[in-house]
Amino acid sequence: MPVTRVPVIPCVGVVPGDVVRLAESDYRFADGPLRLRIVRVRFDVSEWYDGQWVWLEGVEMGSDHQDGGFRQVLARVATLSTPEERRQEAPGSVTRASP
Repeated sequence: MPVTRVPVIPCVGVVPGDVVRLAESDYRFADGPLRLRIVRVRFDVSEWYDGQWVWLEGVEMGSDHQDGGFRQVLARVATLSTPEERRQEAPGSVTRASP
């Protein structure tokens, strides 16, 4: 009998325009800490990672707040807090874009 994968959509609190700061341990194939302005969150491929990891597409931001190159990263969902969790935390990991 064939096995059908059940879609798993992770609950993340980031949307396009947000800026996330990821430690080296928070994303795969890391090469140091990363500041990324989110352009797209790819839920479509997250089912292959059991909802524990999500692909983020965005623009890497330098320490001078200038835009760098486009980057895709596989980020740990646990580091991308939901809006409710963010209200309870000290600011730091996600910066919400202005409407």
